[in-house]
Amino acid sequence: MTQYERVRAALLGEPADRPPVIGGWVCQEDFLVTMSHVTRDEFWKNPYAHATTAYKNAGADALVQFVLPKRETEATQGEYGRPTNFGKQEERAEDRFPTLESVIDWVRKQPTVEEVRRTFDAKKAYDQYLEVVHERDDIAPMVWIPGHVCGCPPFMWYSYLGYENYFAGMMEAPEVFERFFAMEGEQRRLQNAEVARAIRENGLLPLLYFGEDICYSSGPMCSPKLLREIYFPHLARAMEPLVEADIISVWHSDGNIMPIIDDLIRCGVDGFQGLEEDHGMSLETLAGMTNRNGVPLVLWGSVSVTSTLPHGSVEDVRKDVKRCIDIGARRGGRFFLAPSSSVGPEVPTENIVELFRFGREYGLKAYGAGR
Repeated sequence: MTQYERVRAALLGEPADRPPVIGGWVCQEDFLVTMSHVTRDEFWKNPYAHATTAYKNAGADALVQFVLPKRETEATQGEYGRPTNFGKQEERAEDRFPTLESVIDWVRKQPTVEEVRRTFDAKKAYDQYLEVVHERDDIAPMVWIPGHVCGCPPFMWYSYLGYENYFAGMMEAPEVFERFFAMEGEQRRLQNAEVARAIRENGLLPLLYFGEDICYSSGPMCSPKLLREIYFPHLARAMEPLVEADIISVWHSDGNIMPIIDDLIRCGVDGFQGLEEDHGMSLETLAGMTNRNGVPLVLWGSVSVTSTLPHGSVEDVRKDVKRCIDIGARRGGRFFLAPSSSVGPEVPTENIVELFRFGREYGLKAYGAGR
C-alpha cells in the first residue's frame, strides 16, 4: 500500500497491511540530523527540509504538527542542565495581568458573537486552509496532516493570562467567561464550516487534528462541572459543521482526560492522540470505546515519551511498540502508531529509530497474521 492508502484505510477502519507510523513530534536534534545525513550546521540552514528527509528515511507514513527542536541558545534548561524544548519567555503572564480583576476585564472586552459573525471572511478561511494543506506538498509520499489549524475554541488562555487568575476568573465570573467561549466557539464554527467545504470540494483526507490542554496528569485543570457549563456547549457547537460533513476529528490530549472523555465524545470527537498512559490514560480501555455513532475511536499512540523512550532500552521500545500494535490489530484497525506526546531532547536516537523501524516490521506481521 502507499502511505496515503494506508493512512486513509486506518482512518476509515478499512483493511490495511499495517498501522501507519506517525512522525512530526520529534524535538530531538541528533535524530533529525543523523537521519537526514547532514551536518548539524547544514541542518539548521533549512531545518524543515532536512527534518522532512529524516522522517522519510526513518519510514514515517504521515507527519502531524511539525514540531522542531529548539536551538540550545533558545531553550530553557531542564534536569541536569540539559536543554528542554521550551522556549524562553520574554514577558511573564503575571506582568501583563497582575490581578484577577485585570484578567476578567480583558475577557469582558473581547468581541461578541455578533461581531464575529459580522466580520468573518468565509473565503479567507477557505483559502487559508488550502494553503496550509498544500504548504507541505514536499513531504510526499508521506501524508501531511496539519495540526491545530481550526476545530475547537481555544482554552489555553492561561498561557497568556496566567494560570491562577485565569482559573480564578472562571470561578469568580463564569458568565463573563461563558460569553467569551461562546464568541470563540462561533469563530471556530464558522471556520470549521469553510474547512469542511474545502475538504469535500477538493477531495482531501476527511480528517482534522486539534485539541486543547485541559488536563494535568491528575485530571482536569478545573471542575468538569464548570467545563460543562461554560466550555463544552460551545465546543459542541463549533464542531457541528465537522460532524455534519463526516469529518473525523482527533483530539490532542495531554494528561489524564478520562474524567471528561465522554464529554469530548458527545461534542463530536472521534479519536484521541497523546495517550499518556503513565497518567491514567489506557490504550486498552480506549480501544474498547466508540464515538457518538458507535464506531471504534481512532487512536494515535502510545509509546511513552516519559518512560519507555527516554529511559528504556531498544528492547523496551520493541516491547511497547508490540503492545500497542497488538491492541490495534485486535480491534480491527483505526489505529496509528505514535509516541504519546512530543519526543524530547533527552530521548536516545537509537530508541526513536527503533520506534519507526520496528513499528513497520512488526505491524506487517501483526496485521498480516490477523487478516
